[in-house]
Amino acid sequence: MNYNPTEKEITFINNALNKFNDEKVGPDNHELLNIVEYDENKNIIGGILGGTYWGWMHIDILWVDNNFRKKRIGSHLLEAAEEEAKKRGCHSVHVDTMSWQAPEFYKKNGYKIISELNNIPIGYKKYHLIKEL
Repeated sequence: MNYNPTEKEITFINNALNKFNDEKVGPDNHELLNIVEYDENKNIIGGILGGTYWGWMHIDILWVDNNFRKKRIGSHLLEAAEEEAKKRGCHSVHVDTMSWQAPEFYKKNGYKIISELNNIPIGYKKYHLIKEL
């Protein structure tokens, strides 16, 4: 057993799983969906990183600089990404967030919690949320 696989070994495993999935349900047609927001001086003040696949959008990261929070930048990024996902034929979005991050933000934007993991880390929770587009 190797606890430190090479990049080649990791690629092999990823490709093997993708081949298996393609044989079962067809290609996922994964496409990145990344949007960046700038201030008037072209400094990055927020962004959303994710992708679309099998009719779903997934949000990996949604971040807004502390100085620009509570100004609807996060909501605008989310709305823009959801609109692009709809154009790509997506019917839903899924995301996970930690209890100290943004569960209330997502709920305010129409997402519903479908599961939670307790004590990750100890004393906190991880939430999984979805939204139909």
